[in-house]
Amino acid sequence: MRRMMSFVVLISLIFTATAKTNPNPVPEQVMEEVYHKVKTPHKYGLVLAPGDNFHKMDCPTVYRKGKKWYMTYLVYDGKGGRDGRGYETWLAESNDLLNWKTLGRILSFQENTWDSNQRGGYMALQDMEWGGSYKIGKYRGKNWITYIGGNSPGYELGTLQIGLAYTERDISTAHEWKTFPQPLMSPKDEDAQWFETITQYKSLVYRDKKKSLGARFMMFYNAAGYHPQTNVKAERIGIALSNDMLHWERYPGNPVFGNEDGMITGDAHIQKMGDLYVMFYFGAFWKDRPYKAFNTFACSYDLINWTEWQGPDLIIPSEDYDDLFAHKSFLIEYQGTVYHFYCAVNKDEQRGIAVATSRPVGRSDIHFPEPE
Repeated sequence: MRRMMSFVVLISLIFTATAKTNPNPVPEQVMEEVYHKVKTPHKYGLVLAPGDNFHKMDCPTVYRKGKKWYMTYLVYDGKGGRDGRGYETWLAESNDLLNWKTLGRILSFQENTWDSNQRGGYMALQDMEWGGSYKIGKYRGKNWITYIGGNSPGYELGTLQIGLAYTERDISTAHEWKTFPQPLMSPKDEDAQWFETITQYKSLVYRDKKKSLGARFMMFYNAAGYHPQTNVKAERIGIALSNDMLHWERYPGNPVFGNEDGMITGDAHIQKMGDLYVMFYFGAFWKDRPYKAFNTFACSYDLINWTEWQGPDLIIPSEDYDDLFAHKSFLIEYQGTVYHFYCAVNKDEQRGIAVATSRPVGRSDIHFPEPE
């Protein structure tokens, strides 16, 4: 880890000197090519929706095992509104990426633990190649999940931290994954950086075969903190690095992506197109947008310096099921069709999982229940 961190510090020092400029920007023509490759103008509709008005679905992660597709997603137990209990992680399966069957929980509420009321997970070590296998990789014979963890009840309340879970069982079945008695990373850590001192949100771990940042594994995670100069709260994206999945070091140049003035930038999902990395992410409450939350992307050659797409957003609020928020993306390219899964929230604050596609594929017959 010392050798890794010395390498990382060197990179950080190089880029800190040019923090306001990108030393290796992605050309506009390449950005245009990526946009036309990933755009999904055809909204299919909801593929998963809660059966009542108390629960809310969020944050899809889609992967392949055998001949079937699987989706982990978060369900907020909202009995009592925003004062409900918190997140659990569920699993669903599909044959065609459009019709989904719920299988059950994989991270459930616990009692008297650091994460008793918040257990919202994201599958780790997925093949990150665009149009690749989308399979989940193993490390030391186990499958892994990082997750939003906390013991405060309510919708993302309290100090949220990053937890780690694993299983040696079949990831196509719903079963309880094993977790650790302490968080993996926390805003309370001595080495926590300014952008994460309030709370931490989504984390996604990839295997970096080239060790381009000096480590075997890299984690992209978004967190909230106050800027040390402006004292403005915002949500930004940073990187942590590990060689064993258990011990993580923050990248010294964090955050690597984000905006100022109280805006939200979060939920990075990385896919690789040749020598180019594409980060799909959501923005919320941006001053230059007429809508509240949306999905877009940025590109990078080195995972540190990112060029933002300046053209049309990939997903925006436009339908009765997503007219408040259309955000938190997860993209799959399969057999010539792009599937863009996202969290759809309507003006009644009902929340489900929707998908848009690169070509027309019909319409979903799943709807939110009538508001009570």
